[in-house]
Amino acid sequence: MPKIERAQIKNPWRRDHPGRMTELEQEVERMAESGEAQTRTAYTPVVYEYWAPFNYPNFCVELGRTDPYIGAEFNTDGVELDVPPYGAITLVEDEPIVGVTVIGSACVPPGFLLLFAEPLEWKYPRSGVKMRIDGLWGEHMRIEPWRKGIDDAYRDAGMSCAVFETPESKKVTIMSGSQMTMDEQDFINFRHDAHYCIRIVRVTVKKPAGAS
Repeated sequence: MPKIERAQIKNPWRRDHPGRMTELEQEVERMAESGEAQTRTAYTPVVYEYWAPFNYPNFCVELGRTDPYIGAEFNTDGVELDVPPYGAITLVEDEPIVGVTVIGSACVPPGFLLLFAEPLEWKYPRSGVKMRIDGLWGEHMRIEPWRKGIDDAYRDAGMSCAVFETPESKKVTIMSGSQMTMDEQDFINFRHDAHYCIRIVRVTVKKPAGAS
């Protein structure tokens, strides 16, 4: 699996210019003051679908801490990432990324997903392209109750979906987790089960109108 650096969350120009804004970052005020006319954008969305374990040349999976084992792993339900900031999935595309959908299941619902994106143009000075979706219900059964006969028909078993719409970006990093709610098994194992397992990632890219 290729090594891809995670998406930067801050304009790299700011390292040498703290507290300052570039001309591009000031475009809203400049255009509002000048009254410059704008034209709407038309494009064709194309969706690429990727499945766990994400053995693709444009994907980099970092499970997180695995020694000692605390639950981050590849398993039957997908890629179970260590809690942020340790576990992450980073992906890149040749075309501008404008949307990312993540489908998976929490260890202990509700789960959450974080998305950090590296924009094509750094013009979001005080926010950055950083998003979070909470309240993701549906869980994969823990292996101990599964072995005792509680299966996917159980009322809380299921999947969840987080849909992110992003400014044009070239790189995206996804992190995830769920509640840190302890039960007897966690005390026995000396580890929590606050993970989220990612099964499918759909990436929407932007192509010229009429393209396919």
